[in-house]
Amino acid sequence: MAMDTLTADGSVHTTESVRVCFPHAGRIVYKQTTTPALMAAHTGEWSVIPDETGVTAVSQHSVLLREEAVERVLGPGTTVAQARQYVREALGRNSTATLALAKQHAETAVRML
Repeated sequence: MAMDTLTADGSVHTTESVRVCFPHAGRIVYKQTTTPALMAAHTGEWSVIPDETGVTAVSQHSVLLREEAVERVLGPGTTVAQARQYVREALGRNSTATLALAKQHAETAVRML
């Protein structure tokens, strides 16, 4: 899958990933094969967990930073710790937005009998 992501600063980056779905387990796992400049590797998992109120959706990421790219991407003087926080917040925003759209779709989709 190829995807363009609009970042908070208005720039766009393209990523590519392989996703494997396990519908009966409520899981999607993925590995990005083309990552943003700041990441050497990015894998993740989406899980849908049934509970007494319906379902809970969880997004989990594992990232390996390209430490040599930190200052080039985020500016001179940026530390690896700051880059880690930046990536964590960006992935959190993207996941929250994706989960909100999935929730909206699930709650408004027309169901066929």
